[in-house]
Amino acid sequence: MKSDDLEQKNKKTVRGLLLLVFVMFLFAVALIPLYDILCEITGINGKTRQELAPLNYTIDTQRELAFEFITSIGAGTGLDFKADNYQLKVHPGEVVNMTYTVKNTTDRRMLAKANPSVTPGPAVSYVKNTKCFCFATQVFAAGETKHLEVQLVIDPALPERYKRLTFGLTFYDTTNN
Repeated sequence: MKSDDLEQKNKKTVRGLLLLVFVMFLFAVALIPLYDILCEITGINGKTRQELAPLNYTIDTQRELAFEFITSIGAGTGLDFKADNYQLKVHPGEVVNMTYTVKNTTDRRMLAKANPSVTPGPAVSYVKNTKCFCFATQVFAAGETKHLEVQLVIDPALPERYKRLTFGLTFYDTTNN
């Protein structure tokens, strides 16, 4: 009888462990969208989102900010990617337009997506991204060069302590995804 009890306990333990593995797998899958939601709510990781409503801010001509534009590419992404200007002086409330030059340096068609970010992170909620090529996957023919545009507005409610903001874009090859 003891061997039957032991076998029952072992089966119960195995079922419990399999259930635990399944729950851990579900939790890991759920973390991806939960992280994006957390970043959007808190501004962690400097992620920006598209602003659909028109923004009619009064331009604060008494304040001037340095707005830097940096670019990078993910590993294995065959693109040359640069902002046409590294830095602009802007006033809060002013519409900022920046163009980027992107060239596919490979001999194949490529799909690529850019991810935007703002630093310092707490300022992300004040940077309104009204137009950006980063909202959609871009298609590049082999050797093709494109000039892409971003339009941003800095909310005049941005705290005075922020004198310099950085808007970063990182392109990733999504051809095989």
